[in-house]
Amino acid sequence: MMKKLLIGLAMCTALTTLSAQSVQVVQILEYNGKEQKTPVKGVALTVGNAAAAISDAEGFLTLNFRTFKAGDPVQIRRIDKSGYEVFNLEAVEQWTISPKQTFQLVICKSDRIRALCDLYNQAASQSYDKQLQQEKARLEADRKAGRLKEDEYKAELQKTEDFYAQQLENLDLYVERFAHFDLSELSQQEQAIITLVQKGEIEEAIAKYEEMDLLGKYQQQTADIKQIRSAQDSLSVIREEKVIARDSIKSTIDFMENVKKQ
Repeated sequence: MMKKLLIGLAMCTALTTLSAQSVQVVQILEYNGKEQKTPVKGVALTVGNAAAAISDAEGFLTLNFRTFKAGDPVQIRRIDKSGYEVFNLEAVEQWTISPKQTFQLVICKSDRIRALCDLYNQAASQSYDKQLQQEKARLEADRKAGRLKEDEYKAELQKTEDFYAQQLENLDLYVERFAHFDLSELSQQEQAIITLVQKGEIEEAIAKYEEMDLLGKYQQQTADIKQIRSAQDSLSVIREEKVIARDSIKSTIDFMENVKKQ
């Protein structure tokens, strides 16, 4: 009898643990530019709070989170696929556990990303160099016309060179983001940005990218999710209290009915 009781308790504990787990289905896809993405088999994915899983022939794998719940952020710790890197960076940064929805994790060959970065960097660098030369010519003209003294000219020239050097240093972050735009499903805003980048109008492209305010939107979504979860937890507590109170009342009713029958 005791053995059966222990087995029953163990099964109940196991079922409770399983029900508390959150499951996330993921499909690993390879980015192919404007062509359709293709599933990738044999990719080992490791994220926080879940055991590693490997994608099947259709690119699918399942993550079983031990304690994380729906709405919690997912943090990738490792992707085992030599020569590849994450492509849909912004989606991954905003990834939260969603048991009812498959998450698409898009990867891309690293040399393809680097080629795009080099292309965009070249266009932007040429644009900045052209602007720098124009600014230098303007300063030289002001110096020759006497509108700038020699020391003023040198100071302005140094300031201008420092400014464009800083612009080139800041460029890498934006170029990396632009290279991760999905050319197979660009939004109108993203298409406008890529067009500007290809034309070398990098400052205009950066301005349009900042207008999208993706980081701000992500932070707002995260705050909303936390608020919803807090409300859900509060409702769960209230529900449990109501259930206990209802059952207590029912027990009292049953007791009184039995007394009357006696």
